[in-house]
Amino acid sequence: MDEVEEYDFAKEFSKNPGLRFRNLSDFSGEEFREDVLEDFFQKNIKIKINVDGVESSLGASFLSEAFGNIAVKYGLEKFNDVVQFDRSSPKGKITYEEMMARVEEALERHGK
Repeated sequence: MDEVEEYDFAKEFSKNPGLRFRNLSDFSGEEFREDVLEDFFQKNIKIKINVDGVESSLGASFLSEAFGNIAVKYGLEKFNDVVQFDRSSPKGKITYEEMMARVEEALERHGK
């Protein structure tokens, strides 16, 4: 798996990500996991996410639903192989750290 697809979150998904579930808001963590991330995992393609254009932040519930649940499903090793973040900006670095905290919580909660 050498292919890496650059993913501009603000342009390709939303400048203002929503809440955890589809029934709570548009651009939810559930929608991102099911409609975007799942495809990368199924096709075994790495995704490098750039969040610089995002106006708000990716909230804890969004990160937990999207990234935590996919890490639980596929395991941490596969998750780390597929999901990358552009950490060259402060926003990218902070979002990455928050995402990893939500991933660790989800794995702990599921005994993994």
